[in-house]
Amino acid sequence: MIASDPDLMRVINLIEHTPRPNILFAAVQFLLMEGGDPDLAHFYPSLTEHPRPPAQVDRQFTDFVLANEAEIVTIGASRYTQTNECRRCVALLPAVMKASFESFHLVDIGTSAGLNLAIDRYRYRYDDLEWGPPESLLLEAELRGAAPNLHDIEVLTRTGLDLNPIDPGDAEQRAWPEALVWPEHHQRRKRLRSALDTIAGLPVEFVTGDALLTLGKVLADLPEGEPAVVMNSFAMNQFTAEGRRRIDEIVAFGRRTRSIHRISFELLPRSDDWTRLTIDDGSGLREIGQAHPHGEWVELYARP
Repeated sequence: MIASDPDLMRVINLIEHTPRPNILFAAVQFLLMEGGDPDLAHFYPSLTEHPRPPAQVDRQFTDFVLANEAEIVTIGASRYTQTNECRRCVALLPAVMKASFESFHLVDIGTSAGLNLAIDRYRYRYDDLEWGPPESLLLEAELRGAAPNLHDIEVLTRTGLDLNPIDPGDAEQRAWPEALVWPEHHQRRKRLRSALDTIAGLPVEFVTGDALLTLGKVLADLPEGEPAVVMNSFAMNQFTAEGRRRIDEIVAFGRRTRSIHRISFELLPRSDDWTRLTIDDGSGLREIGQAHPHGEWVELYARP
């Protein structure tokens, strides 16, 4: 619909941040969540119990975008596509367990609302293998390949880096990651809300700014000599190749004073079908598995 509509394409091309279509759809849903157009909201499964057929929405959607063009463009200049799927932790957790230490400071690049920073506060189920607090939000994944070596861990501090961090305890701010969830994904939305509640109850330091400028100071300010885990998931696609190389250099520099276990869960190159899970403890980058982008399944290699 959008590609063949010159009016919608014009608005999309005015959106500053990428991916522009995701920002557009999220901006519309965000405005509808605020009561922007009750009639259009009746096409959204996220906003009504009995949604109208989506085939009938085209003209009304276009009219709403054009009527709210200025606000949508403003949203596209101030907001980003940000992590809203905590189930990616089903892949991050086995990577954390590969660290040579069990107690560490946790730093998350592109943290959004800090969902991944609560990695030790969720309960996990990989087929018949379970780990985590019994009354916590349950994250389930089909296990392919080797079983993860799960054991106790202690997160000493939690720090999230983001250009625009979201306060998980603020109702208005947490509406944005929810707007990024596709309207028909009810379970993802329910999981997101529970994860936001979880992270809102934890002591987290959110650091605003470009990770190329903030990561080095965050690592340097951690207690001397204590180990850290630095992780990123679906964040490096917003860095240039040079930016990604600089992140690696900052981590390498940080290893001069402490052990750092690096975890990367990214869809890079973008031509990949599944998300690669890689780690680096200072001895070199190695791929230990792959997973569904939203954590539906995890495949861990037997000999990574």
